Amino acid sequence: ADSVADIHSLVAVATIETPFVIVGHSYGGLIVRLYAMTYPADVDGMVLVDALSEGLRAAETPEEWAHQKIILDGDLTETLKIYPDIERADADPSFDELYAAPPLQPMPLVVLSADHPWGPLVPGFITDGSLPPDTPPDIGYVTDRAQKEAQANLAALVPGSKHVVNTDSGHEIHKDQPQLVLDSIREVVDAVRAGKTSLEP
Repeated sequence: ADSVADIHSLVAVATIETPFVIVGHSYGGLIVRLYAMTYPADVDGMVLVDALSEGLRAAETPEEWAHQKIILDGDLTETLKIYPDIERADADPSFDELYAAPPLQPMPLVVLSADHPWGPLVPGFITDGSLPPDTPPDIGYVTDRAQKEAQANLAALVPGSKHVVNTDSGHEIHKDQPQLVLDSIREVVDAVRAGKTSLEP
């Protein structure tokens, strides 16, 4: 909710014309969705770039989700040495806010999903200390399965969305495939300018 309020204040102070197309990557996907649900008049199109969603938690057991949250935090050891007061996001309250918010209004929506698997990478992260030694070595495969389900649920948020699953990319799609992200934004903007509320032909 704080991030949503921050964006709303920024839009007002910067006199950004509304409605606009909004883009969110990873945890930012939660924020832009909640923004659009809280201020529906401000947003008329959206691109989600391998966005985190409540569907990830829903597709895992509580034990799996506990390990998943550690993976989401990443290795902050060095960062905490430099800046121990770093602000960290807790996905659970954000998920709860999304469940409590009104549904997303129909709009042109593109969902871009990473297709490079986590499964084979996790044992190496455990070995090099990036993940705790008690991390289950197969948790990456759990993540892959749960994320696939969660991304499909995102694409089902509004009718006529476009779900791109063959991205040849890891989580950082905007770095691995920047042209794909740009093209997706242009596609949504063009649809909005044409007066469409979906990406259906």
